[in-house]
Amino acid sequence: MTTANVVDVSEWQPTRIDWANLKANGVKAVVVRIGHGVTRDKNAADHITNATKAGLIVHVYHYYEGVDGELQYSVNNAKSLNIQPNVYYFLDMEGTIAGSWPSIFDSFRKQWPAYGWNTGLYCSLSNYAKFDDVTLVKQGVYRWIAAWGSDQPSNADMWQYDSKTGLGSYASALDKDVDIAGKLVKEPGSTIVEPTDPNGNYTIKPGAFVGFDYSTTELQGGAMLVASPDGQNKIPKLSPDGQFLFNNKDGDNMWTLIKPKISTIKGEKGDKGDAGANGKSAYEVATANGYSGTQAQWLASLKGADGVPGKDGSNGKDGQTWQPYIADDKHWHIRLINNVDMPAIVGVITQGNANDLTMDDSYRIDGTVANIPSTSGLLTIRANSNEVWQTYIDSATADCYTRTRHNGTWTAWRLTTQWS
Repeated sequence: MTTANVVDVSEWQPTRIDWANLKANGVKAVVVRIGHGVTRDKNAADHITNATKAGLIVHVYHYYEGVDGELQYSVNNAKSLNIQPNVYYFLDMEGTIAGSWPSIFDSFRKQWPAYGWNTGLYCSLSNYAKFDDVTLVKQGVYRWIAAWGSDQPSNADMWQYDSKTGLGSYASALDKDVDIAGKLVKEPGSTIVEPTDPNGNYTIKPGAFVGFDYSTTELQGGAMLVASPDGQNKIPKLSPDGQFLFNNKDGDNMWTLIKPKISTIKGEKGDKGDAGANGKSAYEVATANGYSGTQAQWLASLKGADGVPGKDGSNGKDGQTWQPYIADDKHWHIRLINNVDMPAIVGVITQGNANDLTMDDSYRIDGTVANIPSTSGLLTIRANSNEVWQTYIDSATADCYTRTRHNGTWTAWRLTTQWS
């Protein structure tokens, strides 16, 4: 009697399965459907978690539907479910499939090992005739063949022999399998496969090639033009969307060529940037760095110590000596040492021009002075920065005159009336 040591499940089986009972009835491993087409099996995560908790070894499969993006989806789906390296990942091919079955399977077989998964094929015994058994064995493909109600296939690594009956306490229909080669019922190794570093240093070995294949780097998305220095690491150079892909070494090589040309290129002058924020004053900088005094105190602190006195300067020119004397007119006169008589009289003006008197003062007019109403009187002057006021009282008549200078121009003298 054939005894199952593996079962396979999908969303057609409920999540509440007594896995411990199945284990007690000889089941050592389970193959869980994790996706179909570009859709995740809705019970995949629960089946994986529950079977693992019961101590069963878990492998997975993807049901092929022939839709766009299916290969890449199968990778992304398995990665998101945290399917570990060395787990067996089967492609389930059945029903009506357009195109070459071996070519379709080969595209998955080339992609999945890049993530460390072992590749397997599931199909019926009749459909297996579409494949070359010798080629699959050479490629290390695990052959999972369904043959119900018949003898064990001679070319199967695992045989699905029944899907109509239950097992143990599970009474509903359940796919039951025998792992003939025994690789699925052994705990997978824990080897972690790291993606290829496109900037790594690789030695060219036999099997190196440049051609279309699947990237083993983190960049995924269908067949690309790749460079493989050893037949294992496949570094993309041209992606399916037509973009050239360069690694660091490519950039270094190109830089040697374009650097001399770039240095000669100068673009147009850019627009003027926005005004920057106002800078801090020196005092603000000081307070930001811990100074706590007032601004006046800070300014005082900047004064250094008194320096050493400087040397005496050169002697200046001799000044003129004033020699005052009193003339016969009984007024003070000043004669310079060069014997030039200056008729400038202290407090009394005997000649000159009243237009030149623009400082606050009072003078006794005693003589012919230009721009004065008479030859004898009292002149009083008041001034600020722009205006000059002169008031003159005639000694003989007591008539009072006044005038101003505004913006450099003198007005005429005006006789004013004094009311008693």
